[in-house]
Amino acid sequence: MPTAGTSSSGNFSCASATQRTLKDLRTKRKGQPVFVVGHVLERKGQEAAFELFNVRLAVVKFADGTLLGYDPGELLLPTEIDEKAVAYFEIRQCWKCDQQFPLTAKEFASEQEPGECPDCRQP
Repeated sequence: MPTAGTSSSGNFSCASATQRTLKDLRTKRKGQPVFVVGHVLERKGQEAAFELFNVRLAVVKFADGTLLGYDPGELLLPTEIDEKAVAYFEIRQCWKCDQQFPLTAKEFASEQEPGECPDCRQP
């Protein structure tokens, strides 16, 4: 399987104002924690780890060892990762468009969390 577009260096990424999905990341690192919001209903809402790209799909590995391919836009980044590399996901549902989106650490810590996804917040 090809591994083009992956990186084994650097740290795992967390959701930021400009990078909230695996698709948004310029360099993807094997093992990057993700939250699946994709098309396979049995796996929707589960956590997984990015493995590699195969054609145009991001292949992710679930805790039970299952490998599945997803559009990288269907894989949300964690809100934060602690010092032991445990990922924490704060996923919210946009009240306007009904899409799920991850909060950034700053949004999660703020007094009032956003109720709209970043796309719906754009003027």
